[in-house]
Amino acid sequence: MDINFQLPNKQACLDQLTKLGIDYIAHHHDPVPTMEEVVKIKVEDGTAYVKNLLYVDKKSNYYLILANNATQVGKLFWKTLGLASGNMRLSKEEQIAEALKSSKGNVNPFAVANDTNNLVKNIIIDEELTKYKRLALHPIENTTTVEISLDDLQNKFLKVLNRQFTVLQLTDAAAEQKLEQQKEQQKELQKDQQKDQQNQQTLAITVKKSDFSEWYQQVIRKAELIEYYDVSGCYILRPWAYFIWEQIQRYFDDLIRTEEVENTYFPMFLSAKHLNKEKEHVEGFKAEVAWVTKYGESDLNEPLAIRPTSETIMYPAFAKWVQSHRDLPLKVNQWTNIVRWEFKFPTPFIRTREFLWQEGHTAHSTREEAVKQVYTILDFYEQVYGELLAVPVIKGIKTESEKFAGGDFTTTVETIIPQNGRGLQGATSHHLGQNFSKMFEINFEDDKKQKAFAWQTSWGLTTRSIGAMIMFHGDDKGLVLPPRIAKYQIVIIPIIHKDLDEKQLNERCEQIRQILVKLKLRVHLDSRDNYSPGWKFNKWEQKGVPIRLEIGPGEFKNNEVRVVQRFDNKKYQIKFEELNQLTQILDNIHNAMLDKARTELNQRIKQADNWKEFMSQLNQRNTILTRWCERQECEKEVKTKSGIESKEKDSEIDGQVQLTGSAKTLCMPLKQDQVKEGELCFNCGQQAKKYVLWGRSY
Repeated sequence: MDINFQLPNKQACLDQLTKLGIDYIAHHHDPVPTMEEVVKIKVEDGTAYVKNLLYVDKKSNYYLILANNATQVGKLFWKTLGLASGNMRLSKEEQIAEALKSSKGNVNPFAVANDTNNLVKNIIIDEELTKYKRLALHPIENTTTVEISLDDLQNKFLKVLNRQFTVLQLTDAAAEQKLEQQKEQQKELQKDQQKDQQNQQTLAITVKKSDFSEWYQQVIRKAELIEYYDVSGCYILRPWAYFIWEQIQRYFDDLIRTEEVENTYFPMFLSAKHLNKEKEHVEGFKAEVAWVTKYGESDLNEPLAIRPTSETIMYPAFAKWVQSHRDLPLKVNQWTNIVRWEFKFPTPFIRTREFLWQEGHTAHSTREEAVKQVYTILDFYEQVYGELLAVPVIKGIKTESEKFAGGDFTTTVETIIPQNGRGLQGATSHHLGQNFSKMFEINFEDDKKQKAFAWQTSWGLTTRSIGAMIMFHGDDKGLVLPPRIAKYQIVIIPIIHKDLDEKQLNERCEQIRQILVKLKLRVHLDSRDNYSPGWKFNKWEQKGVPIRLEIGPGEFKNNEVRVVQRFDNKKYQIKFEELNQLTQILDNIHNAMLDKARTELNQRIKQADNWKEFMSQLNQRNTILTRWCERQECEKEVKTKSGIESKEKDSEIDGQVQLTGSAKTLCMPLKQDQVKEGELCFNCGQQAKKYVLWGRSY
């Protein structure tokens, strides 16, 4: 029997269970990342819901625990293994990925097949599970639950993989009794809570922003930005998020129209012949290309690729349209979706298998014109991030190994997420040179009647920009929106009181709304009578609305409103006749958000002159600016060495979980000091040529 199989997805897992002769019942459903959602899945009588816990100690020993849903892992259990419970930690996202090639909410025993480095040496099964006929487990992905017997799991799956397991009692009677007491107390407490308080609790983010991965997942769902979908890596953009994308579209469209760029649309399918025409280009995307091979029950004569980018779709048409120098420049842009079947674990907005973007493509008669276009677009991207999203960026040039496949050079706007120090590529503008024009025969007759090839550019901005905005500005309460992209810039909340006529109060609020609408502000009046003001406060804070206006008895009597700013929680009164000040107040909020974000970004950039300083700063979650020789061999060595040394570090220093992984070049900033003769590369000691930013990245 082959014991070297790996299980990259649920279908591979189900196929392997069948191959091993394991009988199972499968239930397909929406993603269920928590046990609270898992137990809602209807299973057969006598089936136990299993929670799978991956623990790691300070020496990076991994323990995979399969526990009955009701079991609490107690101190007695760790003591039985000769371990101190204080030294054990639930594994972080990076550790789950390293050990099982899985992610939070997807830990399962089948994933040990992916543990090619044999990191998980301890598989412990809760003794309680032996009392059940079957176990409910996820086959790699949490969009499916299978019911299988414990005997099949032990003797047909784990045994085939030569994996040892131990059946142990995970808790003691005293702990169970205490747990039951706590449950009874909780039931009583829930009976006493009012409906409004329960709703507020449902709204609240349950973790601090310091627990960044979990915080982000909660924010995007509770702020109603994202809904999960049953195809891994694909997500539903809810109206609250799509409005932000529409604002980005409008703003960027206005910018590129000043450059006489026209919007267009090209098909999403391309033939293998066209995709493979530019060898270096296709190699850069080959692993991510999704293919259509069937229609109905029939096979296509030729498989069709779904666009990972559109150079090879557009350029055959460019060759038809460009005949003379009078046909240039040719400038088009399209707003569309892209599919790249990423193998890394998807993160909504940041790394997804399908995403929305704009991609611009231009052709010019001279290199100078094309290069100028590249940098003009780069400036536009900086404006999108700064003027709309209040996110600071660093303009730079990618190194040769990081540039766009098949291009001449790539410019980029990069940012750094303050919470974890990871770099995030915001948008790129590429100079393609004549590489593609020669390949696709985009040539023209110049003004001297000579045949010449066009000089080309391409550039793109994606919905990743929304993810950057969320990560920068959100706080422990949830989303914080910059005013210029918020669907509602202001929400008005009437505070009903026994001493105030409700009809008159609502009329006053509507009057205020109409005044603000005439000021061209986006305003919502929340006059629902089935929710309390406190619930509404929490709801709109959670969704990040920049300003809340409260009108209660005092405000009604004094012809004023109470202003509450979401960004800094600043509260103050303004008179009815001063409502026009809110336009300037919103601009001030935007500027303050950008200033704060710029300060936080700059605090994450450190300089290093040698390897020791470099690794010290990297392991403090910083991005590092160094002098560099520009040699690709040196760049590759830094990436390899930093990855090895990171794995050797403690995963926790001073109570803070450390990031692991290789450092890579983010960009060579456009604004930088000139490297002097005798100044050396921080890594190899050769003459330095440029300053470059290094960091871990998304």
